Amino acid sequence: MKKRYELAAGICSALILSSCLTVNAKKPIDPPYTPPKVEGVAVGEKETLSKVYFSTSNFVRIDGKFDEWKNLEGVHTHEQVYGGLLNPSNADGFFVARTDGENLYIYANVTDNDAGVNTYEIPQAWRGDSVEFFFGTDTSKHNTFKDGDVRVRIVPRSKEDIFDVAIGINDMEIQSDDIKAVVVFNGKGYEVESKFPLSLLGNKSLKNGQNLRIDYQVNDADGGKERTGLLHWNSPNDNTYADPASWGNAKVVSLPE
Repeated sequence: MKKRYELAAGICSALILSSCLTVNAKKPIDPPYTPPKVEGVAVGEKETLSKVYFSTSNFVRIDGKFDEWKNLEGVHTHEQVYGGLLNPSNADGFFVARTDGENLYIYANVTDNDAGVNTYEIPQAWRGDSVEFFFGTDTSKHNTFKDGDVRVRIVPRSKEDIFDVAIGINDMEIQSDDIKAVVVFNGKGYEVESKFPLSLLGNKSLKNGQNLRIDYQVNDADGGKERTGLLHWNSPNDNTYADPASWGNAKVVSLPE
């Protein structure tokens, strides 16, 4: 009888342990992922054109000081795809792009009332706090990725080391000395600035006046849980990772003096 009791207790313990592992394990999730809805407020009309500022003499330093981005017009991620109506005090993003013809520079000022580091591997890092941008030089209408169409994920790994940032291009982690990025956390969220050689994005040099396709994304995960909010600049749907036709119009313009 005692042996039967010990065997039953062992089975129960195994079941409890298995249950705990099932609940706590962060299993891969295929997009799209729909979190619970959250109440919010509706805000203004979105911008219709994203500018990429061109200059071959005024350079961007990836140092976490952000002086090169002041007073430039950008676009806001006011398309709340998941998480209810937009609530800018909970999560919001402001993005600006620049180029010197050979590199693409991206700045993001993210409002996040519960900003944190992201420990997910790159293919699953959309589940935690991070920003993404989608970029292409082929302006013809197409619903699948062509050469030069990329999705880039910028993932903060540390609040202390601003240079501890993971980069994903088309869901593959990329480590290159030519790519530079910093993430600086603050009391309202975090700021990002980054540099990407166009050659690593599958594109040739950019020129002033060139038309492009772009979209921007903020992934918001409150409370260290799964993604609770998803915001875009252009697309109202969770389709930017697969459908370039959902991206918005962009244009290379001269950097204001």
